[in-house]
Parts: sequence; structure tokens; C-alpha cells
Amino acid sequence: MQITTPIVTMIARRSWCINEYGMDAMFLLEGAHKALLIDTGTGTFNVAELVRHLTGKPVMVVCTHGHVDHVGGIGFFDTVYLHEADFEAARTLSAESRKGYVRIMNSMSGGLFSVTEEDVVEFDRVPELKPLKEGDIIDLGGRKIVVYETPGHTPGGLSFLDVRERMIFTGDACNGNTLLSSSDRVKPRSGVDTLLATAEKLKSLEPYYDRNYNGHIGYAANLTCAPMPESINDDAIRVCKGILSGEIKGEPQEAPFGGSSNHAGYGAFGVRFDPAQIYEK
Repeated sequence: MQITTPIVTMIARRSWCINEYGMDAMFLLEGAHKALLIDTGTGTFNVAELVRHLTGKPVMVVCTHGHVDHVGGIGFFDTVYLHEADFEAARTLSAESRKGYVRIMNSMSGGLFSVTEEDVVEFDRVPELKPLKEGDIIDLGGRKIVVYETPGHTPGGLSFLDVRERMIFTGDACNGNTLLSSSDRVKPRSGVDTLLATAEKLKSLEPYYDRNYNGHIGYAANLTCAPMPESINDDAIRVCKGILSGEIKGEPQEAPFGGSSNHAGYGAFGVRFDPAQIYEK
């Protein structure tokens, strides 16, 4: 029997993970006065309506970065916050690019989910985009969320630290398949040196969180809501330093979205990078 709706799981007090058919994960955090939605998915369902069923509080919407599978549902909202370096990517979404992600959802889930290209909601407007930056604090009422800049996967990558619940939400900043290899719609993606700085920042924040949730929890046909392995930052630092020193060359692989790509990994971490662009340009 196919799964026909997004999967919603409570991961902490007044905190939910929303799994969009195995493609991406959104997170809803509720405080005493308002709630925070982290990412909006691809837009295959009305995430605003789902959120209204989970919380009666006003909802602030933020995005970890400007890629289709994280900002594809921004058209359901009037105002969305993200780093201004990713504004243009968010503004240039197309229905066709979002439908492409539906094809990926179906190919990688083995028929577990029932989702079609017709489910993609087409929007006639882009919401107002407002900037977030390092050090911004989002006060939900008895629950503060601290914003950190974590570029690499995109120039405007952001992570969100939930101080009360000791959780961090890192989007695609550092995970088992971190993509640096393809050309971005706005500018080439960052070098491995930028990713190393992000991994070191996330490592420095470890005393303040117990769980690290990325933007693809429950990927493909894996229905778990488990956080990232605790070794992820150490593994990322090891690999990035090896690439930058020349010790690690990686293995050539076809890049998911075009361009040159080598893959390297260790432990819980993997990265696809352009061997001609390991340093920021």
C-alpha cells in the first residue's frame, strides 16, 4: 500500500518533522507565542495548511538555503526569511524544476509513495523575501532559535540552533551526500575550503546541541527520523582537510545536476566536489 500523505513525526516537545515523500524534511517548532517552520519542501502539497493543523500560533517561515527541494513551497506564504545570497535562487523557481524533483522522488522510493507531477502546486507570485544572518535570534516565546551561517552547499546556507531543546537544523550543510559539484543557478557553488569552515563551525557548536537534523531525514524509502550520526562533523573535517592537502583525490562520478564531480567520503560524511574548484573563487 502506497503512502499518500506527508509523514509527520514529533521529535521533541512541540516539535515536528514533516517528511515530503522521502525527498526532504521540514521542521516545525512551536513556542509560547509563535511557531517556526524550517524549509518548505518542493511544493507537492499545501504545507501551510498542514502547519495550521499542527499549531494555532502565528508561523514564521525560514529556509536553510535556496534550492528547489527546500524553497519549493514558499508560494504558500506571504513572507519567507533566508540568507540574501540565496534570494535569486528562491525567486527563479519554476514549476518544471519542481516537477523534476517529483520524478526523482518516485525513482528513488521504489513505489513507496504516491505522488505525481500533477501534485506540484503552481504559484503566480513569489512571497516577500527577508534576510537572515549570523547571530540573528528568533524568539518564539520561551524558546529561542539562533541563526548561523553555514555556506558551502550554497553561498547562503543557514543553520538554526534550538537552544531550549538542544537541537540544530542544518539543511544540506554537512551530511552523507553533501553536493558541491554542480553549477548553481546563480553562481558556482563554494569550494571545499568553505565547507571545511562550516564543518568546523558546526563542530564548535556541539556543546550546545545533542541532535543534528539535516534537510533529508527519512530520505528515499528510509522512514526513520533519526538525527545525523554524532561523528558527522569530525568525519567532514577529516575529508575536507584531506582534499585540500591533496591526500584525498576522490573518485570521479557523474554529478547529479551536471558538471564535473569527484566523490570522497569517510564514516558518516560524503561530498561531491569539483576537482578544479576546491578553493573558493
